[in-house]
Amino acid sequence: MQAWLLRPGCRIKLHCIPTYSAHPWPASRPKPIERLWGLMHRHITHDKCHETFRGFRDAILTFLREEVARNWRLYCDEGTDNFRIISPKDSRILT
Repeated sequence: MQAWLLRPGCRIKLHCIPTYSAHPWPASRPKPIERLWGLMHRHITHDKCHETFRGFRDAILTFLREEVARNWRLYCDEGTDNFRIISPKDSRILT
């Protein structure tokens, strides 16, 4: 892999990010963001194939922006109370 990355004209640069958590979390329980990704995976990507990246992206953003807010009472125990519903008008998502 390193030889492939070092070839002339390659515009991909590998950045190694250290495994660090500012707030230690019990190893027996997934971190809140991992629980949210798991919830999204079960509803968006599990046993599904999106024909285009745009379709995949739209499904994820619709789930996070609309579906979670609409069904928060069902999902709140699967995610965490640390996540809050935010109005899309008050934030900007770059894709």
